[in-house]
Amino acid sequence: MSLDDIAPPKSQLSILLEHYQSGRYDDAEKLATSITQEFPKHQLGWKVLGIVLKQKGKLSQAVNANQTAVELSPQDMEALNNLGNTLNKIGRLDEAEASLRQAIMLKPDFAEAHNNLGMTLQEVGKLDEALASYTQAIALKPDYPNAHLNLGNTLQEVGRLDEALASYTQAIALKPDYAEAHNNLGIILKELERLDESEASLRQATALKPNDAQAHFNLGNTLNKLGRLDEAEASYTKAIVLKLDSAEAHYNLGYTLQELGRLDESEASYRQAIALKPDYAKVHNNLGNILKQRGRLDEAEASYRQAIAFKPDYSKAYNNLAGTLKKLGRLDEAEVSFRQAIAFKPDFGEAKHMLAALTGKTTTTAPRDYVEGLFDDYAGKFDVSLVNDLEYKIPRLLAEIIIKDSKFDLLGSIMDLGCGTGLFGMEIKQFCENLEGIDLSEKMLDKAKEKDVYNKLIKQDIITYLSNESFNFDYFISTDVFIYIGDLSDIFQLIKSRNKAGGKLAFSTEDYDGESFSLEQSGRYSHSKKYIEGLCEEFGYKLRYFETQPLRKEKNQYISGGLYLLDF
Repeated sequence: MSLDDIAPPKSQLSILLEHYQSGRYDDAEKLATSITQEFPKHQLGWKVLGIVLKQKGKLSQAVNANQTAVELSPQDMEALNNLGNTLNKIGRLDEAEASLRQAIMLKPDFAEAHNNLGMTLQEVGKLDEALASYTQAIALKPDYPNAHLNLGNTLQEVGRLDEALASYTQAIALKPDYAEAHNNLGIILKELERLDESEASLRQATALKPNDAQAHFNLGNTLNKLGRLDEAEASYTKAIVLKLDSAEAHYNLGYTLQELGRLDESEASYRQAIALKPDYAKVHNNLGNILKQRGRLDEAEASYRQAIAFKPDYSKAYNNLAGTLKKLGRLDEAEVSFRQAIAFKPDFGEAKHMLAALTGKTTTTAPRDYVEGLFDDYAGKFDVSLVNDLEYKIPRLLAEIIIKDSKFDLLGSIMDLGCGTGLFGMEIKQFCENLEGIDLSEKMLDKAKEKDVYNKLIKQDIITYLSNESFNFDYFISTDVFIYIGDLSDIFQLIKSRNKAGGKLAFSTEDYDGESFSLEQSGRYSHSKKYIEGLCEEFGYKLRYFETQPLRKEKNQYISGGLYLLDF
């Protein structure tokens, strides 16, 4: 009898299994290595060694040990499962699938092998087969939290979010301290716009696993969407502390700091993300936005071109580059870049609008998504930028005109069309009985809510709102809103026809010397007094008051405009 035929003492095997089951992987590895060297034909030593090496992240060595275990005992379905699972981890997916299918062939009710096969099939993009494997694992072992989690992951990947939510919820019911399930549930809830629940799930994930950088990152994403930017910043910072090389966390932190107006810090975060991931096109684009905002136009151009170099079909970067080239006075190049943006995204409303403005084509109105995005981006700095930097005073002047014209102490009920952050509301609230506002931009409305002067605020575009309601307002007000609407005929017609009684319409426009209205290179519309008078005649309004005023500064010069008060 040779030494190879002699098994290790049972006591030695008992100690080996005790080390492994107690999580003493260093001791288990040391003893398993000794056993396999002394008894190379004893399969259990190789089997345990493969499992322990995988647990310790020594995947190549684990594969070798698992393969030896299978060679020594080809009918051992557990060894085949272990081998398949480890092959999956190192990306040898075809071999992993074959090994796991062999394990299932030997033991059709092997729930763990069905689960691991599902993971492999998911990796190779066979999502329907993966779903079937996870479902089979759960049918065989209903209290299998990992299979419920994996099923949820695949359901999320195929867009079946409600079913994914149910799978994650079941995983947590079976294993309440399952941090990964809480994390993934939080992601799904965010996708479903159930943000408060998402926050709760992600906070539970971070409580259960405080050193999980990804959970802190995901919590930051939800807090960001909730508009709680300071807390989002803290979560991204924690994620970065735990995982310094996370380019995504540096990018999201940079974006949050940009929203907070802390541009120096935002730029630094973007540059760190790029240092970690030089081909990160989205970061190059956003860095360009920061540089453009700070007037560093040549650097902004370089950042946008870098973004396009890494992502040649990046329509947003082409659009941003075009805007920068326009600011630099290189109009022919700007036109080419706008056209490139549209070529890659034919429905790109902003690029089409700005191309029309650049080439002298007057359209009827600015695209809704362009206006909404413009003011969402502008909301955080709107009041300070307009009032302090651009000397904007139209809300106050229009309020004074209305108050002076009125014969009553109170103005009654007012609708603020395009209320923005509520600058007009602040000027007029004390003089009216009811004040309502409407705006396209959610973030502008959030700022208006903070002022607490409106009885009601509505997120909708003006034409849709006016078309679908009946009104009883004494005044309709629109300050610097018609500059994003060229053809005003629908607004005039709807206000007159939908209001229950007569009233007044007060608004501002930018001046135009022609007969009608014009789309300027700025992307804003200007209107002539003749055009407004024509609308009055067509729809039965009376021009009660008109004056010209400097509306605000642009490039250190005042833009001239008209202030109107009409009766209807």
